[in-house]
Amino acid sequence: MSIATHTINETHFSPPAPPVRNSTITRTVKAEWTKLRTLPSTWRTAVMAVTISIGLGAVLCISQANQWATMTAQQRRTFDPTACSLAGFFLVGAVLLGALAVRTVTAEYSTGMIRSTFTAMPTRRLVLAAKAAVTAAFAFPVALLAVFVSFEVGQRVFAGKHLQASFGHPGVLRAMVFAALAVSLIAIIGVGLGGLIRHTAAATTALVMIIVGGVTLGQFLPAGLRQYLPGTALEAAVTVHWSAGLLRPGTAIIVLGVYAIVALVAASLRVAYRDA
Repeated sequence: MSIATHTINETHFSPPAPPVRNSTITRTVKAEWTKLRTLPSTWRTAVMAVTISIGLGAVLCISQANQWATMTAQQRRTFDPTACSLAGFFLVGAVLLGALAVRTVTAEYSTGMIRSTFTAMPTRRLVLAAKAAVTAAFAFPVALLAVFVSFEVGQRVFAGKHLQASFGHPGVLRAMVFAALAVSLIAIIGVGLGGLIRHTAAATTALVMIIVGGVTLGQFLPAGLRQYLPGTALEAAVTVHWSAGLLRPGTAIIVLGVYAIVALVAASLRVAYRDA
């Protein structure tokens, strides 16, 4: 009886796992940063995100400037030169950087390298958290560069119609910082989707549907629901002149943060309790 009792006690009352040391966290973050920065695709994606965002933003600004004469009074009152110049970024740049975040997870699953990663760093949730932190930290300055240049190019286009905004106008700098912060949160969502789905094409498609699909297909949903979709929240985050149907920029960032937390927690649960 005593042996059985001793066995039960060992089975159900095993000592807790030792806490993760700061040195382990540091090593994990450094390892993930090394993986990210040494991949040529990382820098190609960053250059593509910046270049396409600037180019598409310029095209959209030119189109809006050419349509100014035919706009209604209401359209002119609600016109947002800042958001227009950043539209290319939140439509394309955010998707590209989010797709990069997806690949930081799915690429290791497709090659089988994830087993080596988990062997070296057995705390799987820590590995996923490190991937999210490193990718979000990388996305922020890239996004900030893209939005600053996109804004400057867009305002030069609008200057011909005397529609331009400046860095000193209320809400402009906030929109730029929020745009970069929103994309960092999208990157975390991308890591979460990668950990959940584990296939690059499927996870990237899911991310595109979440961002772009939320803006386009969301038009068929009630306004009260549509404004909480990730793509619409991303649009609201870069808005200076608030309009009906969009969340306030600060609220939009909070909504994106909630999506990022949910995606990362869900992926952490799957990574922790399912085999690689």
